[in-house]
Amino acid sequence: MRTSRLLAALLVVSFAALAGCRPPPAPEGLDDSTSYMMREFYKSDAVFGAGIQGFMNWYFDEGFELTGVGAGDEEGQEPLDSFTIGDLVWEDVAHFPLEGNRTIENAKGVVSLAEMECVWTRAEDFLLRPDQDTVFDSSWEEYARTYVTPREDFQTASANGEFGPIAEDLEPFAEDFDPTPYGTSLLFTENVANPATVAGVDLPAYDLMLDLRHGVVPLSDPDQGDVEVGVLAILTYNLAPVYANNGGNGLIQSYSVEINVERPGDKTLRMLAVWAEPLGVDADSDFVLRYAVNQSLTASNRLSDICSGVVDIPAE
Repeated sequence: MRTSRLLAALLVVSFAALAGCRPPPAPEGLDDSTSYMMREFYKSDAVFGAGIQGFMNWYFDEGFELTGVGAGDEEGQEPLDSFTIGDLVWEDVAHFPLEGNRTIENAKGVVSLAEMECVWTRAEDFLLRPDQDTVFDSSWEEYARTYVTPREDFQTASANGEFGPIAEDLEPFAEDFDPTPYGTSLLFTENVANPATVAGVDLPAYDLMLDLRHGVVPLSDPDQGDVEVGVLAILTYNLAPVYANNGGNGLIQSYSVEINVERPGDKTLRMLAVWAEPLGVDADSDFVLRYAVNQSLTASNRLSDICSGVVDIPAE
């Protein structure tokens, strides 16, 4: 953990200073923090940083108890209710270019947490790869990624610690939006994802939008005081519903926010909040929600094993 970052201080203006005033209040609790990050992801550094602080406040208070824990009745697991999160509302997703009619409250959400044996920038390297079916082999049968903005600019920023500031709220889906000035802090991608078969349901490949944001943010930590930490956040949503061949199963809507936060000892805390509405099974059924929690934890554990060298994967 870097409690003193002289170089970063010279290169990166603090989030609070960019706002020209006191930082905005952090959201309170898990429900507010996760929906806040969906809604405010493209806002100024100060607003974005408040969301990270809100999530970490919840983690310090109680969320740490769920770190590395699965949902279920087996020893070492926690009841499913411990992982469920509140519904999103239209305001949380209204800025996305969504297709099809959606009742947002029908998408039910869960959270999973893991502390990975991985420096946050190394975790980012794997999460940036186009072959996410190689990185997360149990999640995807096939995966293809197109980088809408330059991957090199984004990745180089992590290597040299030079993250361009975002001083004002952005509107990335406006027709006249130019992402070029923000290329060291924001990465926009378009993905075609073919998910692994679950319970006999084999969905076809579908379009998945995935945007990444990173930088160094101030954090008030009860154990370390005021520090600065590296953060990679990822926002994901499906453009349109997707259906299996018989039309009886499908995925109406899916949203997720992932936060990777630098932790002491060269570790990374990974939080993944997912809301989904499948077709053919109740979105809030124990099976669906438990699967989402445990599959997310499995993915985090695999990424940790890849980072630490326990698991080898081919180079790109």
